[in-house]
Amino acid sequence: MNPKPLRHVDLYNDAGRLEALYRELQDPVGVAVVCHPLPSGGGTMHTKVVFRAARGLEAANFATIRFNFRGVGASGGKWDGGEGEQNDVLAAIQWITRKHPGVKLLVGGFSFGAWVASRVACELPEVDGIFLIGTPVDKYDFSYLRDCHKPKLFLHGTQDEYGNVEKLEKLVGALSNSESMILTGADHFFSKQLDAVEETLRNWAIEMAEQ
Repeated sequence: MNPKPLRHVDLYNDAGRLEALYRELQDPVGVAVVCHPLPSGGGTMHTKVVFRAARGLEAANFATIRFNFRGVGASGGKWDGGEGEQNDVLAAIQWITRKHPGVKLLVGGFSFGAWVASRVACELPEVDGIFLIGTPVDKYDFSYLRDCHKPKLFLHGTQDEYGNVEKLEKLVGALSNSESMILTGADHFFSKQLDAVEETLRNWAIEMAEQ
């Protein structure tokens, strides 16, 4: 019997219904919202990096929710270039914090999901930590993170096609309360290093739970 059932749940906001997957834990030390990559590139809540990141967080006893952004899969609404999608992140945060009030809250995502999630998370006082996986620094402006003093984890590959690793390291160096884990040889999708994605998120979440 699986002690951690995966449940289909519905979130609601201005886009209508958003489909989500919630990993229910008995007494979690915290909760985590995991956001998927660019829909136009095939990104969904089932993307391997998203699934493995969630599994790592769950191994650290964090209940997780991942969802399809508006216009993806069975989620209502339509693609909004990263603006309306911020409301989708907010809907997931509100749903899981109502379910588990008063525990640690981690918010983040992969690629486009990292960009959208971190913009929302930086503005919310209840967020305890932010994780950015495969941060697409070549595509989006992440300068807003300079005003964000929450703990931040950047997980990145040296062969990332959408985020030059030197540019990423320069960004991290300019930020407060930030650490980077650079995986040698990993591409944007961490094709042969998915185990490392899972393990890195697990270890970071355990550290966050103890703070």
